[in-house]
Amino acid sequence: MKLVDIPVVFICPSHNEKYLAREKHMHKLLQTIGFKSITHHKSGSEAYPTSLVNATVDILNKHMNDEPVIILEDDIEMYTDLNSETLIHMPDDCDAFYLGFSKSGGSKTRNSDEGSSIITHISDTHIRILNMLGGHAILYMTKRYKERIIKELNTIKDSVGHYNDVVMARLHPDYKIYGYHYPLFYQSVKWGNVQHTENYTRFHF
Repeated sequence: MKLVDIPVVFICPSHNEKYLAREKHMHKLLQTIGFKSITHHKSGSEAYPTSLVNATVDILNKHMNDEPVIILEDDIEMYTDLNSETLIHMPDDCDAFYLGFSKSGGSKTRNSDEGSSIITHISDTHIRILNMLGGHAILYMTKRYKERIIKELNTIKDSVGHYNDVVMARLHPDYKIYGYHYPLFYQSVKWGNVQHTENYTRFHF
C-alpha cells in the first residue's frame, strides 16, 4: 500500500511557543510527504510521559479496528526521502510496524531502559522487533494489538512518570512487530531533543 494512504495522527500539546512551532512543523512535514489524512491530536496538560500515555490510548480507541493508523510524536524528521509514491511493504501477519527506531530496549520489570534493543533479521528488507523502546513513529495494524496496548497503558495512566514505550516493549515478543532495516523517521535535535536522543533514533540495522 502507499504510505500516504494510511491515516496519520500526530501528538502535540500546542500550549506554548515551543509546541506551536512543532505543530506547524508537523503539518508542513506531513503535507510535504503527501499524506491524505492528517489529524493533530492535542494532548493534555499532564506532565510527560503521562500525556503520551493518555494520547496513545485516546487515539487507538478512535481507531479500534483492523485498519492501519500511524501515530507520530511532534519532534520527528524524515530519515529517508518519502513522498506520495512511497510504498510500505509489511509481512501478512504484521500487528505493528515501527517507522522509527531506538537503540535501547525496555526493561521487563522496571520503568526504564535495559540494554540494547533486540531484533531478528527475517529477510533482506525486514526485521522483527522484540523489545524496542521509542513510540515516536509507529504504524498500528491489528485490532488485537491495539486492544492489548490500550489495556496495558490503562494500568499506568494514574502512575506518574511511567513510560508508555517501556510497557509497549514488553508486549513485542507476544506479537508480530516488524520494521525495515532502517527507520523512516527519527527524533531530531532540531526540535529540542538532546543529541543523545537523535543519535539513538537516527541509525539503521
